[in-house]
Amino acid sequence: MDISFERGSNQKPKGHALLYFVGSSNHEDIWATYLIILPIEVEVSKYVPPFLMNQLGESGPKGLSAFAFPPAPEKMASKEQMEAMAELRDDDILNGGAINVSDVSTAMYAVNDAIQKYADLYTEVAKKVIPMDEELEEIGASVNEVMYGLMSDNDKLSELTKLVGRLKFAVEGAESNLVKEAEQEIAILARHLSEHHRIPRLVKAVKGTGSKNMKLAELYLQRSYYLIHQSFTKLTQLEKEIDQIEAEDAAL
Repeated sequence: MDISFERGSNQKPKGHALLYFVGSSNHEDIWATYLIILPIEVEVSKYVPPFLMNQLGESGPKGLSAFAFPPAPEKMASKEQMEAMAELRDDDILNGGAINVSDVSTAMYAVNDAIQKYADLYTEVAKKVIPMDEELEEIGASVNEVMYGLMSDNDKLSELTKLVGRLKFAVEGAESNLVKEAEQEIAILARHLSEHHRIPRLVKAVKGTGSKNMKLAELYLQRSYYLIHQSFTKLTQLEKEIDQIEAEDAAL
């Protein structure tokens, strides 16, 4: 089914539209529903009780970003009324053609088809003007880059400690996306610390398993504090302990 814009433009869909059909037996009758493209994707499962989610099965989407209500078109008083309403609300008006309004399942199918087409148009346009996830990550990274550059060494270490804690939490929870995010943040911060801090080894230890890796992570983090405060005697002792643990692991 094709949809044509009678108000608005397919080059710049607003994300909210009145979709109307004419009755197949009487073209004077106007039947309409309202389409909405949400600017925020909703994970329905967070708000629906589990027993209801199970009943929905495959027919109920776990994520919801576009929908029509009512799900089947309802009769309007006139086309003029619909147009006035769209003018007041600044809605798009979409013409869905003729349908047999007595066949509710077919009418609902036509509405769902129109939602998909309208959502596709909106998504294509939005991609050109709204930063997507990757672009937002780049913007966030640029902000952090500047922020870390302005921090004192002590502040950088405090931030490193927080990020290491976040990475450890993500690793323990097997949250791959959170692990990736924490690693990226640590990598940005590492560019503002000397290579002598051995941040890659710290990250490797945090991502490792077992008590030895946990101990190594603590030692590498402590090592950075000794470097910053130039506690070279303590640093020498600490490095011996690190070397011993790594030598034991290498021997296994």
